[in-house]
Amino acid sequence: MGRRDAVSVEDFREHHRAIRDRLARRSERALERGERDDLNALIALLEGDLLVHARAERDHMYPTVDELVRQHGRATATMDIDHEVIAKRVRTVALVVERLRVSRGRERTEAKRALREALLRLEALLDVHMEKEERVYVPLIETHLSVDERRALLGKMHADLTEAGAERTLDARTIPVTLRHDEIFAMFDRLAVGESFILANDHEPRALAYELSRKHPGAFRWEDIERGPVWRVRITRVAPR
Repeated sequence: MGRRDAVSVEDFREHHRAIRDRLARRSERALERGERDDLNALIALLEGDLLVHARAERDHMYPTVDELVRQHGRATATMDIDHEVIAKRVRTVALVVERLRVSRGRERTEAKRALREALLRLEALLDVHMEKEERVYVPLIETHLSVDERRALLGKMHADLTEAGAERTLDARTIPVTLRHDEIFAMFDRLAVGESFILANDHEPRALAYELSRKHPGAFRWEDIERGPVWRVRITRVAPR
């Protein structure tokens, strides 16, 4: 008892970490020095280790996981993870944009570089996520749902999009504690006079209301919508910055 399994989940994680670490190191060397050996090493890793790893997963791991998902899992769980990471990437872009708004000189150049990198990472993730939906989910919907069922599904999605477009929501529960206030203030700074957003939180945001009053006295209206177990408030800009 207590002995580590011969093959455990940690082995998979460790192999993934090793590939990412090697890719990061070889990418950095290829970009910084760009010598023939650096470039050759990068391509060898990509065409060798990375693609071999991908084929091994496709041929051996995924058929096993298919059966496990049928018995114990949920087929769309990986797409939920995509959405979580997309939300994190969007928050990163928003924070970098705020840096860019106030920076000058060298700091502005660095903020532009960071924004470009953040946007590229978000775009790459969106490309893969949408490709999966269009190649796997959309054909299933077209093949197996009736016209009325498809119309009902799209109607629900459009209703959510319309509601979201009418008023933005920021769920503070999904933001690391150390970043919450910065992201909330960044959201408020982007509001034009008369615009608002709904803040959802896991506790009454008294400290936030005080800090917002100190930073923007008389510039906002605070309306309680729901008080526990989830607190929701509407924050409206009523005066220009």
